Amino acid sequence: MKVPESNRGAAEDRVTRTLERLSLAPSVEAVLEALLREAASSLAVSDVFMCWREDGSEAHVLVTPGLSVGAARARGERLLDGLRDIDGGLLPYVALDAEREVLVALPLLAGVEPGSGVGVLCAVLPEGRVPTDEELARLGLQARLAGLALEREWAVARARAEVEQAEVLRLSRLQAVTEAFGQTLTREEVAHVVLDLGLPAVEATAGIVHLTAEGRAASELVAAVGVPDALVEPLRELPRGGEELLAQTAKRAEAPVWLETVAAIRERYPTLAGPLGEGPPRALALLPLFVEGRVFGTLAFGFEREKAFSALERASLVGLSRQCGQALERARLYEREHTARLEAEALGARLSLLADASALVSGSLSWEETVAGVARLALGHFADGCAVDSYEDGVVRRLAVLHADPEKAERVLELTSFPLDAGQPSLLSRVLTSGQSRLETRGTRGPVDAKPGSSWRASTVILTPLVARQRTLGALTFVRDSERAPFDVTDVSLAEELARRAALAMDNARLFRDARAAEEESRRGAARLHVLVQVSQLIAEAGLDLPTVLDVLASKVSEALGGGCVLQLLGEDREQLEVVAAHHPDPLARGVLEEALRRDPARVGEGLSGRVVATGKTLFVPRLSAEELRGDRSPEGVGFLERYGPQSLIVVPLGARGRVLGTLGVIREARGREYTAEERALLESLAARAALAIEDARLYGAATQAVKARDELLSVAGHELKSPLNALQLQIHLLARMAKDAMAASGLAERAEKAARAGQRLGLLIDDLLDVSRISAGRLSLNREELDLAALTRELVSRMSEELARAGSEVRLVADVEVLGHWDKLRLEQVLVNLLSNAAKYGAGRPVTVQVEARGLVAALAVRDEGIGVAQEDQERIFERFERTESAQHFKGLGLGLWITKRIVEAHGGGIRVESQPGRGSTFTVELPLPDVAPR
Repeated sequence: MKVPESNRGAAEDRVTRTLERLSLAPSVEAVLEALLREAASSLAVSDVFMCWREDGSEAHVLVTPGLSVGAARARGERLLDGLRDIDGGLLPYVALDAEREVLVALPLLAGVEPGSGVGVLCAVLPEGRVPTDEELARLGLQARLAGLALEREWAVARARAEVEQAEVLRLSRLQAVTEAFGQTLTREEVAHVVLDLGLPAVEATAGIVHLTAEGRAASELVAAVGVPDALVEPLRELPRGGEELLAQTAKRAEAPVWLETVAAIRERYPTLAGPLGEGPPRALALLPLFVEGRVFGTLAFGFEREKAFSALERASLVGLSRQCGQALERARLYEREHTARLEAEALGARLSLLADASALVSGSLSWEETVAGVARLALGHFADGCAVDSYEDGVVRRLAVLHADPEKAERVLELTSFPLDAGQPSLLSRVLTSGQSRLETRGTRGPVDAKPGSSWRASTVILTPLVARQRTLGALTFVRDSERAPFDVTDVSLAEELARRAALAMDNARLFRDARAAEEESRRGAARLHVLVQVSQLIAEAGLDLPTVLDVLASKVSEALGGGCVLQLLGEDREQLEVVAAHHPDPLARGVLEEALRRDPARVGEGLSGRVVATGKTLFVPRLSAEELRGDRSPEGVGFLERYGPQSLIVVPLGARGRVLGTLGVIREARGREYTAEERALLESLAARAALAIEDARLYGAATQAVKARDELLSVAGHELKSPLNALQLQIHLLARMAKDAMAASGLAERAEKAARAGQRLGLLIDDLLDVSRISAGRLSLNREELDLAALTRELVSRMSEELARAGSEVRLVADVEVLGHWDKLRLEQVLVNLLSNAAKYGAGRPVTVQVEARGLVAALAVRDEGIGVAQEDQERIFERFERTESAQHFKGLGLGLWITKRIVEAHGGGIRVESQPGRGSTFTVELPLPDVAPR
């Protein structure tokens, strides 16, 4: 309930007295005009005006005769928007205006409350005249008087508004009470309305309503607001003989009781002196509540001050009590009619429920759906929640937990969980064993924001066994929340009748299901005999194409075992499983299954499939729920289980030639039919064939790629090695011929130089091929030493200057600062030679820039040419083996230089990248870690 607002009577009295005093004073306009004339006289000027605003409204102007109102308003508004102090108040202002007059402005409202208004008193003095301090003091006094006059005027206006607002508020509150009474339907609602809305309407601070129920001698506390805690419990129930309690006097006299002082209260009710102490209430009004001429309750109002109840106040309180009594009479009649209607509706609903249940059980052969359907029929009118349990071979299995509000299903689960009671059988076990229904009251923990003393909420529960042909098949548990009337004996009879109908249908459906299952199992057994032959034939038809083999396996296994199938293979890192094929009869379920597995991929030793790979043993889970996986580090497939419920699962390893390649798993709904040991053996046989097919397809693919790479290497290497070898042979022949001619001895050196260069090129090509072999075999080793990268670069540029000069490329070297690190000198020379050779080859005879510097924790080597450039789509590919851009096809080379360079740089713990645009050159940047981050 809301606590009533504070008493406004005292404030209204003060405002009224203030209005009476202020009404005798002259008007504010007369005062301001007098002050304006006095200011003009004291300064001996004719142009004086005032400008002020109230609460941000439009500026008001008052001027002496002859002064333009518009000009005064413009000047005043500029001053009001002008210079202010740190608190926002206007500052005095004296300034030359228009180069002819002196404007003096002093702020008004020096004693006004902050924010109520602001203004200025201004005087216009002739040119060259400056006001004296005495004149400014007089003008300041007049400004303060004007401010006080405005403050008085605004105070009067506010007081009138407050009085009018208080009267409107009182009338609106009484009207709200009357309207609220018209909307109440119960006695409790009437009591709350008269306190929540009636207390503010009569300016009371506390209130109590006591009502006497039919057939009872005592009055009960229905509602209380603002009452001290020490009084609530003693006033909880008032017997007729208790003359010492406050309600009895009003009831016996059948007339209001007015107690206007604390002394009067204590004299009449001494027992209240202790609980009241020195706090409120200080005055009481006790009013009887009538229905058909009979007093059946009491309405009490408490006030925080002692007061003499005026005739108007007494009339208002008595009228409020009469309205309350009339509303209570209407509520009593409504409750009687409502009770009768509810009883009739309940009887009709029970008959309708039984009829619907009979129709449901006679038209269904699925006992799970039948029992769950009966439970759903009971939700709403009969019960708020329901739980369904099956009982077979001594095992209890929860089939469904339902609630009329799905968000409260967890509460039903809490109420229908029956743990062992001090080592004794649980309540559910006793019902299943005895075959007798039980009616219990159980408590659940209330909401976090529950009031003190109400943290536990009591609900009633009916446990009814499902019995057919002297056999207990399960139990139906009905729950009714604490907000509704508890179950009674009539409700137990209805629950048992529902359970009998459900149990009979359940037994018939089970017999029919068993017959159909036997027939289906026979048919599946005949079909499984052909599965292995069919799978082997399909694999043979798929050939050695790995994607086709995987798809054929997933679809055929799914078809054979009746559910979803997932193939997972180990990735290149041999640590994580990847989904390579999945199939499910339901396309939507297939997408959910794939998404769940890809979101939480299994790793070796983690998750369901990861443990199968690690152990090499089959995992067989007849029934797996999402709750069992949520705590796993790799909750593989938990999203699928959350959506489709518990599943039956088999995961077998795919083993071939002594190693595990991955897993083959099947999954289907556990409620339909769990997997059997026979199906497990079938899946293991299928997995053995699948593993061999996958391994053969993989080996075939790897062999195909190896042969292709070998053929490309031999083709390119043969072509590239042939040219320098032919040149070498030609030069050697020429040298031999020239040696016979002593006169041509001067040409012998040139020929020998050409033969040496051809041999050098041949040696570089052979070195590249050897490096490819070493890197592919993982035998690339580094001999680290302390090395200055800048000095090494200068040395290599000098050594290759002749080759760069032949290519027409001028080298610009920026390597003046020492850059020390622990690197392999020969390998870094190989990196520099490859980058400089590329710059000479593809630089189109333009300048080449080489720069070495330290950038934070790395040493950077950049080689830039201005040649043909590399397209964006080729910038990653050129670092692969035998890869060359289309624009570089006419240049000689194996396409191995950048690949070897990248592997050398990465072996040092660094990286290489290229920035280029076609036709605008390329910049290759190598970054090597400096000593504090270099790998050991």
